[in-house]
This record gives sequence, structure tokens and C-alpha cells, in this order.
Amino acid sequence: MIDLAIDGRIFINNVLDEALQELDILFNTTNTELIGYPQYGTNFEQFLWQLTPSPNELRNYINERISDTFYLSQLETNIEVEVLKGEIRNIYYVRIGVTYKEETKYREYQFR
Repeated sequence: MIDLAIDGRIFINNVLDEALQELDILFNTTNTELIGYPQYGTNFEQFLWQLTPSPNELRNYINERISDTFYLSQLETNIEVEVLKGEIRNIYYVRIGVTYKEETKYREYQFR
């Protein structure tokens, strides 16, 4: 169970919901933002500007980041990446499915 509220009113006690919350935290934390654990988090902005990766490269990058997590690393994940070609830079649409006990929930992200 994870207590997400300072005053203790909100609890998540479903493993799948905890994993999705962990995914949101991972994607909204940039590298070096977490004191004592500088490799945690993602830096999609820098990654996308420097490399303009293929969908497979982005999928591998996300898998590497997920392996650093507690819940997500223990569950089955399915990562779909779609690239929309832009004039200046590409737009990446990422859909991640997390499965636990035959139930799957999805999160969708866009990176520009």
C-alpha cells in the first residue's frame, strides 16, 4: 500500500494502480532530481533532441528506466511507440500497458 497524501487520506492498495502511479512518477522525474539516486527518472526532452530515436530505441530506453522501479519491474509491461513526423522534430506517442493477474491498464504519453 502506498500513502500518497501528506495528511494520510488517500491510499492506493491495488498493485496495478501502484505500478501506474510509479510510472507517472518515473516519467515526471528528470534525472538528477532525486537526491541520492541521480540515475532515477527520465530525461525525454534531452533524449529526443539529441538522438531523434527510432521507436525501438525509445522502447529500449523506457524498458531500461522501468527496470529501476519497484512495482513495474515485477509486472508485465507492453510498450507501444508511434512516431509522428514533424517539421522541426518528431512527436512520440507512447502507450504502456501494465498487466497484473490478467488485468491490464494503460497509460498514454506524448513527447515532443
